[in-house]
Amino acid sequence: MRKKRLMGLLLTGVLSVTMLAGCGGNGGEKTSSGSKDEGKQQEASGEKQTIEFWYHDGNPTSNPIFEELIKRFEDKYPQYEVKYVGLPADSYLQKYNTAVATNTVPDVVSIRDMDVSSFINQDALMCLDDVYEEFPEKENLNEAVIEATRLCSIDKKLYCLPQYITTDISWCNTQLMKEKGIEVPKTLDEFMEDCEKYADPDNGSYFYSLRGGAGSMENLFDFIFTYADQDSMFDEEGNCVLSQPIFAEAMDKYASIYWNGWTSKDSVTNSFKEMVAEFGSKTSMYISHNSSSLAEHKKNLGEGNFENVIAPANKQGNVVTKNLSFTGYSVMENAKNKEGAIAFIEYLVSCEGASYLCEQEGRVPINNLIYDEEWYKNDPYNGVYRELMEAENVKFLTHPVWLTQWNEFRSKYQEPGFQAVLLKEKTSEEVLKEWADYLTAAQKEYLEANK
Repeated sequence: MRKKRLMGLLLTGVLSVTMLAGCGGNGGEKTSSGSKDEGKQQEASGEKQTIEFWYHDGNPTSNPIFEELIKRFEDKYPQYEVKYVGLPADSYLQKYNTAVATNTVPDVVSIRDMDVSSFINQDALMCLDDVYEEFPEKENLNEAVIEATRLCSIDKKLYCLPQYITTDISWCNTQLMKEKGIEVPKTLDEFMEDCEKYADPDNGSYFYSLRGGAGSMENLFDFIFTYADQDSMFDEEGNCVLSQPIFAEAMDKYASIYWNGWTSKDSVTNSFKEMVAEFGSKTSMYISHNSSSLAEHKKNLGEGNFENVIAPANKQGNVVTKNLSFTGYSVMENAKNKEGAIAFIEYLVSCEGASYLCEQEGRVPINNLIYDEEWYKNDPYNGVYRELMEAENVKFLTHPVWLTQWNEFRSKYQEPGFQAVLLKEKTSEEVLKEWADYLTAAQKEYLEANK
């Protein structure tokens, strides 16, 4: 039932795109040892074949996870040696693009749904249709997620093997809330009341940590689309809906948390790292993020002192949240060791590889072989994700990752625009109009190109 529902939700977002178009963390760069010779030369000489792998969010949590996965892979396939590079989340795209431009690419990269189209358009990724067809666990990978990856390309070919999906969720410190007699807010009105009532700037404590810096879009969009009770970024003609007055009203409401001092002054520049640190240090009791921050909460607060909960509903009783987004792995078109690269990504998305990563990092797996494993069945957080995906009052908003301008919109328009609103340098109306104009132009250009 769960698999069927998940497929239905993903296809709902996928089909909405098809009707229109015809289709956290900041860590230092970490590199493991390994040589970079031509794969065939290594094989001929009897040396280990090197696979260079870049991960888009190298941080103290993910780096050890991949070190263990690489060890297991190398034990299973002793002919290979993986050179791991964990890149900072705020600069990995620049490094990826530079590598493509200078033909200094690795063999394998981790890749998110929002990045796939851009690299396909640069002819940087190898088509994986044949790899997928021959993958032994092909039938166990969720078909809707596979279809979603295909819709990132105009030719509908597969350029990424997905490993997991990420769900937006809320996290609350149950220990602190119990001490203060606070119930988990079920509505936006209750949430705003809690933000006001439990803000204590003099003692540096708050109910909510707002994310105003890098990566602020998901939290902001979940709030304003829930407030507006809308679940589509564009109307039938391809016009972005963000310029509608209801969204300015919603953004003002959300920004008032900062304007009124109901969250820390640092919130205007909070990225994942700072927001999670505030939550982990008990500066705040409630944050909006996604399923991937579980490991940080376990480390900071300890098991049993926090829980994941569905975000507050609007006056209509609905919750609108970002559609389930995928992350996976691609082989670069100019990879030096494509054979090794294929073996490595097959391992990462297999039950063995994906199960370990998803358990350790709190990801939601798409390989259904994992659903029978004890850790998954006994994990209390997965129950909330299932509830989210099966709830009739939850609507999913598909972000337009098919637009090549989407990453530029996030970094050059959305993030600085939202900060300008928080600092009262611009109004919500002004910023939302800028966003809507930009996205409308991009969407109509896309629709015209794909007639």
